[in-house]
Amino acid sequence: MMDELFDRQYQAGREHLNAGIGAGFRTLRRAIGNTFDVLYRIEYDAPWATRARRARSH
Repeated sequence: MMDELFDRQYQAGREHLNAGIGAGFRTLRRAIGNTFDVLYRIEYDAPWATRARRARSH
């Protein structure tokens, strides 16, 4: 009985940990992608070809 309770708590904790790690990587991936989008706009968008807009982070 104790082993079953321990296993349930352990599995729930691992699921919570894995979900947190996944959310952290998604946030990091989004931030890095946004950084490259902003750098691309700064470096390669011709100001005379498009209307003026701010390159901003989300």
